[in-house]
Amino acid sequence: MKTRIIVIAMICSIAATVHAQNTIIAQFLHDQPIQDSVITIIVHNHPLMSKLIDKISEDPQLHEMVIQHLSRLLKEKPDGNGDHNHESHETMSHYAGDETREIKALSQSEVDGLRKGEGIGFAMAAELNHYPGPRHILDLAEQLQLTDVQKKAIQKAFDRMHVEAVKLGSQLVKQERLLDKAFASLTITQKTLSQMTEGIERLRARLRSVHLAAHLETRNVLTPQQIDSYDRHRGYSSGM
Repeated sequence: MKTRIIVIAMICSIAATVHAQNTIIAQFLHDQPIQDSVITIIVHNHPLMSKLIDKISEDPQLHEMVIQHLSRLLKEKPDGNGDHNHESHETMSHYAGDETREIKALSQSEVDGLRKGEGIGFAMAAELNHYPGPRHILDLAEQLQLTDVQKKAIQKAFDRMHVEAVKLGSQLVKQERLLDKAFASLTITQKTLSQMTEGIERLRARLRSVHLAAHLETRNVLTPQQIDSYDRHRGYSSGM
């Protein structure tokens, strides 16, 4: 719930500021200086927003969620009379702007996350059901009062997961790029399509399993009290 509130607050603030600055959405989504300018205005006018921005910048999945929702919210620009162009709203795709991506099926934040071995949402079934992630547990080691034995075990779990996740994530990015190029070059066939998509989904399944397994392993090292404390620190609803 707190994450949803943060997303809504961020979207509303960015939307209002973008409109106030007479900036079109395509410029905002693809022009870093404009993004920096808008964010600076938000932080200056809304002191609490700096905390929200910090949280979003730490979480690639949350950042992508904000951008996607913002993009949908601002697809049309009001005209000079404050009215909307309904025809534009009805026909413009939610994917408008994504055609400039290097890999159309992946955002840059997803590509970066995969290459770095980050979760980018693969472990949500565990994370949001009281199975903490090793990276965040280590970040909260002091608050959770981890013992040296626990730290060592969780670090090993993270290291194993990270090595495998970086390898599989990089392979996944590579295969998505090949699929994109096959479509872009008009060389894709039904046979190659099946082969490529099946290969991509196998990689994705293995990668998800690696992340989820690390959460499973981590939970087994913690006490119920530490798990409950972790959920509170991460802003999740209590009650296991």
